[in-house]
Amino acid sequence: MHDEVTTKKKTKNQMADATKKATIDAGKDLPVAPRRRGGPLQFFTEVRRETSKVTWPSWKETYLTTIMVFIMVGLTMVFFFGVDATLAYGERLLIGAAG
Repeated sequence: MHDEVTTKKKTKNQMADATKKATIDAGKDLPVAPRRRGGPLQFFTEVRRETSKVTWPSWKETYLTTIMVFIMVGLTMVFFFGVDATLAYGERLLIGAAG
């Protein structure tokens, strides 16, 4: 019985050691790409190239999105005003100042 428990512990430790070793060695096989540094001209060229890939919204989409933002801000304002007024009234009821 004692040998069986010792064998199980050894097997667990061996598996834990193997897992640790596999985890430690996992990143060693990956190649390291050399860092390439370019000048400011290359940077701005790449920025311009990436910017040309962007799908820009039309003026109509921008206008409608802006209007929708203002509408949502207004609705949120009204909602929080209502919540604040209700809580303020409830507080006045609690302290006996409601008239």
